[in-house]
Amino acid sequence: MTVDQRIDDLIEAGWYMLDNDCDATAFANWRRKALDCVIALLGPSHRYTSYFVDFVYEAETKSLLAGEGILIAAKEQIATTGFELRHKEMTGK
Repeated sequence: MTVDQRIDDLIEAGWYMLDNDCDATAFANWRRKALDCVIALLGPSHRYTSYFVDFVYEAETKSLLAGEGILIAAKEQIATTGFELRHKEMTGK
């Protein structure tokens, strides 16, 4: 699965939860996967990671919207700087 596909799938899942009644378990699962993705792509100290932790915390519309926005911003960040650059920073390779 490509980086873009991984983010797109998470974004689509978030929109699905916004359009349907999402339960706390589904939200928690989506949140965990989305946060893991943001951390893997941008690192644990990136501002988008901090924003995600601070603003995406409960199964409510505002948290889902915040999470969607952060995922979209992360996707744009990767498109601009490239995943390879981030991978080199994390692995030293």
